[in-house]
Amino acid sequence: MLADVLIDPDTLKARPNALSLGLRLPWYQSLPLSVIRIDGLSIDGVEIDADRLSFSLNGRTRPLGDMADLTGEYWFLTDTMEIAAPWSDPAPGRAYECVVRLSFFPPYAETLHRSAIGQSRMRAA
Repeated sequence: MLADVLIDPDTLKARPNALSLGLRLPWYQSLPLSVIRIDGLSIDGVEIDADRLSFSLNGRTRPLGDMADLTGEYWFLTDTMEIAAPWSDPAPGRAYECVVRLSFFPPYAETLHRSAIGQSRMRAA
């Protein structure tokens, strides 16, 4: 597994009332979004409720909960998915410790289940 590539380096951004970071698919081929789960995101040890997360991919931003229904839309290996989390007073230039837990179930192998944990300390742009 390619867990060391899950968090795209230097992608942390301070947005109005949010932090966002880039993720790369830790697998050897593209997958439909419906088989991918973001199992958790914590920033500086604070676990962010999945219901409050959104993701941007393929030119659209959606609530994280929508992924399960997106059977015909793919996360391609060359693409970075952006995950945004609400955060009070995000500070550009400040370093944050980010931990992401992701799992996926490739559609071509019913019993195959993969998971990855990415951890990175990055300065917000």
